[in-house]
Amino acid sequence: MDTRVAPLDRAFVDVGGRRVEVFDAGSSPVGTAVVVLLTGAGDTARSWLPLQTVLARTVRVISYERSGIGESSPGSPRTIDGLVAELEGVIAALAPAARVLLVGHSFGALIARVYAARHPDRAAGLVMLDATPDRLASDPVRRRGYRLYAESIATSRRVLPAPLFARLVRRNALPLYPGRGPFLAALTPRARDEWHRAVTALFLGDAVEEMRAVLPGTVAAAAELGDAMHGDLPVALLTSGTYGRGWITMHDAVALRYPNATHRLSGDRFHNVHMRHFERIAETVRAMLDAASDEPRAR
Repeated sequence: MDTRVAPLDRAFVDVGGRRVEVFDAGSSPVGTAVVVLLTGAGDTARSWLPLQTVLARTVRVISYERSGIGESSPGSPRTIDGLVAELEGVIAALAPAARVLLVGHSFGALIARVYAARHPDRAAGLVMLDATPDRLASDPVRRRGYRLYAESIATSRRVLPAPLFARLVRRNALPLYPGRGPFLAALTPRARDEWHRAVTALFLGDAVEEMRAVLPGTVAAAAELGDAMHGDLPVALLTSGTYGRGWITMHDAVALRYPNATHRLSGDRFHNVHMRHFERIAETVRAMLDAASDEPRAR
């Protein structure tokens, strides 16, 4: 029997007069929060497919394409306020009365943190996967490194003809998704083709613009989050060794601002932890949901 995961059905919701592409799978028992997945900058919600499929066996899980990505209409500002407003709109459209457990990768984790700070009554917990620290822009080495990375992608997009870029994506030569082997192995051929098409369209479209929004976004988030302690919100951080000891130290500092946080290392050097460790992440999410709900769920 083929155990690989097939594409999820997509739907569309209206957020501020814009069409947003969403993937809504599974169902949650009464009293259990809805899981919302937030991609990193310059990524597609289809990168969540194995994790979303695993989680949807027992809970309701939502992912969505941000403004200008996939089939989502462009036009929403790529500021922290604009990105959080977009998340608020998706939640209002799909889970207006539910609490939400937010699972964010990279820049998506920072958006999730700001949402949770603004809506403590709605946030059931945070799972941060190699999260973009709010103090990233104040670290000269990592600020320069990030800018060089974003501009290298911009140069590739500008120099390479679109057909060649698409072929390189299909051959897994571009863009840089280190460690994606387990992710691709988990997909059916149709799901793999859909992911390749989405990534090609993304990097020939709005990926660079979204990536350029990261550093200003961290500055705005740092000003809002400050050094505040964030109560008893359950938080789990999973950090890779991709960017060295300083990166891990920055995540240690984030964890300290959440008294009810756990911080673990992935044990490898792959930033896209959600594309390698989906079973491990799913267990973390389930444990947090069980702790936050009235009734434990059957596995």
